[in-house]
Amino acid sequence: MSITLRSRRGQVGEGWHAVALRDGAERLLGPARVRRGRADARAGRVQWLDVAEGVARGDVRDPDGALHQARLELPAFRPDDRRAVLAVAHAHPELPARLAAGEYPQRIEAELAVSEISLLPRDASELSHDCSCLDWPGPCRHVSALLYVLVEAVDEHPVHLLTLRGLTLADLVPPRATAQEPGAAESRGRAGAATVASAATAAESPEGTGDPDGAQGQERAAGADGPETLDGPDAPDGPDGADEEHRAPTGLVDPARADPSHLAAVVGEEAAALLHRFYTSSS
Repeated sequence: MSITLRSRRGQVGEGWHAVALRDGAERLLGPARVRRGRADARAGRVQWLDVAEGVARGDVRDPDGALHQARLELPAFRPDDRRAVLAVAHAHPELPARLAAGEYPQRIEAELAVSEISLLPRDASELSHDCSCLDWPGPCRHVSALLYVLVEAVDEHPVHLLTLRGLTLADLVPPRATAQEPGAAESRGRAGAATVASAATAAESPEGTGDPDGAQGQERAAGADGPETLDGPDAPDGPDGADEEHRAPTGLVDPARADPSHLAAVVGEEAAALLHRFYTSSS
């Protein structure tokens, strides 16, 4: 079954990337081959198209019925160029989906141009051709017809450019990040701050034992030897029945008021300073 071009007149290719491919290849073909190849492509003489790494090929039928296999070659990227392309692609996580949907963003090509790289042929010298016919050195009408079928294929499926350059859509997908999601990182940060605050509480407890009952235990022990109630004018007016000045410590620390030097002894000066700034700015 032959391939028939969608374009019935005028230029072949609509998307900017298809037009760029066509223009570059037409400089290689020359005006006479352009006209004849375009007419053959529109007549459905290209029987099939196969796009693989570095080459597009297909059988083209002559008016007399003879078949010839034509080839257009665009070299795959060298390792250094491949790494540069992937660096750009991984910075645009949406790129694989857009290519799969038939769109090649022009800004990607602009970013590649900074490294003098392109998915498209940079000039006619990057393209080479071959055919089983005797029209040597060519390029022949069969190569020209194959070109126009390739242009329309790339117009609809720009992924063919990746294939020619030795890449796949999967290669363009950014590697999965090792870090957790941002929300999880924030939760870890808050949990770490709570842990440090607890450590600071322990550091301020009597003798630095970290026993939150140390101060309260001493207070309870002292209260055990004294009277449980007070009579007369010396009785406190407060609702708790205890003088505010002699109230037992709660064992809690306000991070906004804590001395950063105590935190530094537990987590280091830099972390202590960051936590102190965090709590004082949000208080």
